[in-house]
Amino acid sequence: MPSSARDDGLSEVVGFVLLLAVIVVALSLYQVYGVPAVGRENEIAHMNQVKDRFVDYKIALDSLWVNNRHGVLLSTAFDLGTGAPATAGSAFSLPILNPAGSGGTVSVKSGGASLTIEPEGGSPVTIPLGNLTYRSSNNYWVDQTWTYQMGAVFLSQEGGTTVRVGPSIAVAKTRDDNISLTVAPIRIEGSDMIAGSGPMRIETRMRLSNTSSVDGVYDRVNLTIEANDADDVAWKRAFDEVRQRAKDENVTSLPTPELFDGNKSVRLTIKPEADDKKVFLSVYPANYTVTIHNAASLVE
Repeated sequence: MPSSARDDGLSEVVGFVLLLAVIVVALSLYQVYGVPAVGRENEIAHMNQVKDRFVDYKIALDSLWVNNRHGVLLSTAFDLGTGAPATAGSAFSLPILNPAGSGGTVSVKSGGASLTIEPEGGSPVTIPLGNLTYRSSNNYWVDQTWTYQMGAVFLSQEGGTTVRVGPSIAVAKTRDDNISLTVAPIRIEGSDMIAGSGPMRIETRMRLSNTSSVDGVYDRVNLTIEANDADDVAWKRAFDEVRQRAKDENVTSLPTPELFDGNKSVRLTIKPEADDKKVFLSVYPANYTVTIHNAASLVE
């Protein structure tokens, strides 16, 4: 074989190998930098969706007890993660070039934290609160835990816990310088958990609640949350927000919420500035039964 033919064949092989090497390097760079970036954007968008669902959930439950809609079924749905199955795709889509889908866990449980309403001179009432919680299992973004409890929405992650929506507690000054205290102790009952990445559905039904036995006029009222877990810090921040909102209503006599019992409980005291003034307490209890279900993503 002439040497020129061998050289031409060798150059074609070398060119193909170099082209293949360039393609492999490009795919490797995309896997290292592009895939995590896409996965991070997907998970951030999903976390924003979860936030919106929890805020909507709080508003919907408040609307049920405000309008006294016993027995009405409230249904809320969202995806547990970004790994939910999809029907659309690209002809050039490769599994190794797509980010791994995230997942999550939704759980509802009764009991746990409790609220004690203790009016001075009256009989204290303790109400178990329960909670609805979503915990993410992200691959590219920080994991987050969203919790709904007594009308409040909390966000927990590596940096700690913050209050995204305040509890259903209102403090205001009346025309004669007394204090109006309105509390809606929202109680969640249920025992379900679902984990995965696909769609799920939360069904909530408001049940008949007993009339409050602590409504009245008192010298002061103590509100105590017994969290027995990390939620005590979150509830201290929630009580701080109640105290700040009270200042907007010209109530400046509320002391700083205090942690006690080994930081397992937090207390907010509502009292008037003058000794001859009173606290007008109104309590509107609301009980909900919550169940969790899988939701079909495809219909055949």
